Amino acid sequence: MRSTSRMFKALVGGRILLLGFTTALFTGQALAQADTWETKAPMPTQRYTQGGGVVNGILYVVGGFNGFVNLDTVEAYNPATDTWTTKAPMPTVRATPGVGVVNGILYAAGGNSEVNGTGTLSVVEAYDPVTNTWTTKAPMPATQSHFGVGVVNGILYTVGGISGQSAPYGGDGGTVAILQAYDPITNTWTTKAPMPTVRHTPGVGVVNGILYVAGGQGPSGTLTTVEAYDPITNTWTTKAPMPTSRQGPAGGVVNGILYVAGGYSYEVNDLVTTVEAYDPATNSWTTRVPIPTTRSYPGVGVVNGILYVVGGSTVRGSGPNGDGVLITNEAFTPEVTEITVAIDIKPGSFPNSINPRSRGKIPVAILTTDTFDAATVDPNTVLFGLTGTEAVPVHSAFEDVDGDGDTDMILHFNTQGTGIQCGDTSASLTGVTLDGQMIQGSDAINTVGCK
Repeated sequence: MRSTSRMFKALVGGRILLLGFTTALFTGQALAQADTWETKAPMPTQRYTQGGGVVNGILYVVGGFNGFVNLDTVEAYNPATDTWTTKAPMPTVRATPGVGVVNGILYAAGGNSEVNGTGTLSVVEAYDPVTNTWTTKAPMPATQSHFGVGVVNGILYTVGGISGQSAPYGGDGGTVAILQAYDPITNTWTTKAPMPTVRHTPGVGVVNGILYVAGGQGPSGTLTTVEAYDPITNTWTTKAPMPTSRQGPAGGVVNGILYVAGGYSYEVNDLVTTVEAYDPATNSWTTRVPIPTTRSYPGVGVVNGILYVVGGSTVRGSGPNGDGVLITNEAFTPEVTEITVAIDIKPGSFPNSINPRSRGKIPVAILTTDTFDAATVDPNTVLFGLTGTEAVPVHSAFEDVDGDGDTDMILHFNTQGTGIQCGDTSASLTGVTLDGQMIQGSDAINTVGCK
């Protein structure tokens, strides 16, 4: 169990920074900016059921259906310039492909080759943005479409969907619960533990190495069900249900939160504009600012903390002659929040005595707790000092500094870079996790050598 005295030190530091010596405990999150939606440059080609993936800050939209035919079209959106460019087409024309990015390469798997959706595919093709070329990879074990995709530790996972091979993959009416994993290094597929709930077209996102699957359509209608897959244990767990049942939503992760926007709900027999956010740390959902344009089956990508939703359909399917198929591109910037993490300045010592005149280094540990994994922090983003905006680490490593069996992150900072002065009673640390979640923590200090 974590040391009570060390945890108390971290809590005291958190109160000093956040609430100015009040006796209340901090909440763990601080609001800094409200949700906003903004209209961006429209996509050149109207379509829905397309795939989307981000490579080096560029959103690539591939395939889809334009209301008349399925497409091989590839278009790239640069948020920095708010412009689109056309890229080399996919070798295979298709709608509803599953798309994921691994190590700078975009993979398009499965989908439908025919307008009526009967030509379910197993083909996998990889796009290299550097060379603007496509290559064919090992096919999926089962022909599939309408499935969710997530990437964890360099492995691409495809989950659920509609299969052209009902047996032995299970499911009702072609809808399946199968989970398949593709390793680009070995160019091989393996079948993993099936999802507990049969479904297709869910919202999917990865947070801290866990794959979350929300909603979608099952045999009896649209779902609110949320299930989480841990690749390390190859197991699934059920999470808090999504407030609104839906299929074909826009789903993406920003700052460690899974956002699900729009889609079609059988509960209301219509498209929905609701945007709901799932926080894995609290296993809870909140309702956010609704999406301006009602739609389902759009392309989605997250760039620099902004969720881009492009294209889609304004009716359950496309209308006659492509009516209701969009080129609309809208950007969602979630409220900026930061989570409070437990830190321990000079682990193993109390009080945490610091000589501001020292030319040495200060060790600071970011502690792993039941709700936070210190290994998810990007050490290159961490700053430490009087306000948490001063010194960069000169060294970082992983070790169990508090003896609780969990791996913590320990960093060292040059004392002279921290801005700590005689009489200061606390110091702070800020940073960002690998998936973009901002963190902050503080701890009490005792300055010495000041006379």
